[in-house]
Amino acid sequence: MTVIVIPSAWRTAAGIGDLTLTCAAETVGQAVEWLAETYPPLRQRVLAEPDRLANWVNVFVDGEDIRELDGLDTLLPSDNQIIVLPALAGG
Repeated sequence: MTVIVIPSAWRTAAGIGDLTLTCAAETVGQAVEWLAETYPPLRQRVLAEPDRLANWVNVFVDGEDIRELDGLDTLLPSDNQIIVLPALAGG
């Protein structure tokens, strides 16, 4: 099973009380789609299109940025942790 960690502000917006969520997925894309389907308020925060992450979202699998792996096609063998974070900007 894959563990998904999302930021507290997004958990609040989606009515999620738990820090982590668990799903069965073979790829990051499947896990993200599960998240968007299971918690519809997160869809617009995470996905720009059905098959594309929003530009302001960073996703890490076991600490590695999926942009440096295979993106949404990154495989999730077993017991992986996905962290979904909004991008931060400063000035």
